[in-house]
Amino acid sequence: MSNARGAANRWVVAAAVSAAALVLSAQLLVPPVQGLADNGDYQRVMGYAGFEHSTDVYAERYFSFLRTGYRVLPVGFVRNGYLSSETLLALVARFASPAAWRGGLFDIRSLAAVHIALFLLALGMGVAACRDLAVPAQCVAAALSVVFFTDVGYAGPFNSFYSQTASLLFLLLVASVAATAIRRGRLDGGLLAAYFLAAALFVASKPQEAVQAPVLALLGLRLSGFRLAGGWKKPAVALALALCVFALSYGRRTPRTLQAAALYQVLFYETLPHSPSPEADMAELGLDPAWIRYSGTDAFQPDTPLDDAAFRERFLASTGYGRIGRFYLAHPGRFVERVRRASPKIWSLRPSYGNLEASPQFPTRTLTTRFAAWSRLRLAVFGAFPITAVALLLAGNTAFALATWRRATARGRLVREGVLAAAVLSATAFGVCFLTNAPPDFSRVFYVAEALCDLLLVIDAASLVQALVRSETAL
Repeated sequence: MSNARGAANRWVVAAAVSAAALVLSAQLLVPPVQGLADNGDYQRVMGYAGFEHSTDVYAERYFSFLRTGYRVLPVGFVRNGYLSSETLLALVARFASPAAWRGGLFDIRSLAAVHIALFLLALGMGVAACRDLAVPAQCVAAALSVVFFTDVGYAGPFNSFYSQTASLLFLLLVASVAATAIRRGRLDGGLLAAYFLAAALFVASKPQEAVQAPVLALLGLRLSGFRLAGGWKKPAVALALALCVFALSYGRRTPRTLQAAALYQVLFYETLPHSPSPEADMAELGLDPAWIRYSGTDAFQPDTPLDDAAFRERFLASTGYGRIGRFYLAHPGRFVERVRRASPKIWSLRPSYGNLEASPQFPTRTLTTRFAAWSRLRLAVFGAFPITAVALLLAGNTAFALATWRRATARGRLVREGVLAAAVLSATAFGVCFLTNAPPDFSRVFYVAEALCDLLLVIDAASLVQALVRSETAL
């Protein structure tokens, strides 16, 4: 039976990878090309990778539609301090692009091809790790993974310079390596190195992912077979510690301009405008009372006070996420209200930026309806009760993993610990989003948190089918 499942798994892997490659190519490489327009964040990656927009017209650069051609400039021509593993992927695409070598325009589809290759690697490894499951369970895991993660909500940013794409791809690689280790019963050798490398590239994709390092380090230790007694000299321990130190260092390197903008949004765009007593909140938060006039303003508007370096430094010296966290601990009802205001975007992956190249057929800010079935279905099913849906999914998986861990086999325990890690990572990602971000646009912020929810849905569906097949076999 095991040999039959292994033989079937090869066909399932081939079918899943082929289907995903076809769907992603149809979206991202073949006209009408889909992607995600620049909202101003492209520059964080483009500057270091040596790219620039091929037009100086603001309306043609931002928000309205996807541009596929970019000028090629010296690597690092703009050094804004924002480091991301997405820049590494952009550099790979740059040096693999013949047009870039010849001095022509860089076609962003070259970067999409790099993204697609990484996704297919993660997908193939993940489905291959299911080879010991019953064939129907393998098929369910493969089919849902393709349908979920080739949806335009996830795939659109593949044709962009947004660093969230690296977050998704390296997260999926971490998950696929972990799944492979669980099937083998141990994370060691090259697999151990691959796990911690993918984890490091994930936490270095965006500053908000750095907080996930301890959970990934603990999961890596557990999968490596670490034990408190006599296990401290194992390579996994050194790699886990290195991951945490690296994440701490990376998080501390967040550009001060970006820190200031994020904090400004949280305080002046979100917290104070919804306060029953803004003056009292200002005093409790330790802010200059004269700054009350900035309540309701946007960190990215043309006349923002953050353009003044002196104000920016005073502001950063006056506040921080620790102080904001303590404020919400003292006023939990206020935090609940804040979560409720953001909740409509929890199950939506679709920003309002244009998805398509400019053409008479597709005017500015056109949102594609192609390859968006999962986006629409998920929003329709969970959108009416977004917070409750997240809570049920995460709490249900956590409770099941803990309740059944003791009587599970050794491999079953690792599976449950992987599920528990995914639930914790998702809860942490949501918490970071709610605490450190503010409207008007939450759609891209929840990208990783939603991906983890979808991973849990894939695991849950495959586990249910596996249980049903086993019960029928027992009969």
